[in-house]
Amino acid sequence: MTGPGIMNWDFSLLREFHFSDNRPYLEFRFEAFNFLNHPNWAEPNTTLSSVAFGRISATRTDMRQLQFGLKLIF
Repeated sequence: MTGPGIMNWDFSLLREFHFSDNRPYLEFRFEAFNFLNHPNWAEPNTTLSSVAFGRISATRTDMRQLQFGLKLIF
């Protein structure tokens, strides 16, 4: 038995804010994991004697996760 495939898109956005020509500067970062929030289904139940044989009852990966970061480089 083969299960469904995985579709997982990650996204990252970065912006630097410079206070002068050289250092220090501030870095703002936004990251999104499983950006499209697509459910990646787990493998189906393969126990022949089970009532749930062939059923998919879980996901393989987490749903969308968003992350923000702020870093001061000096």
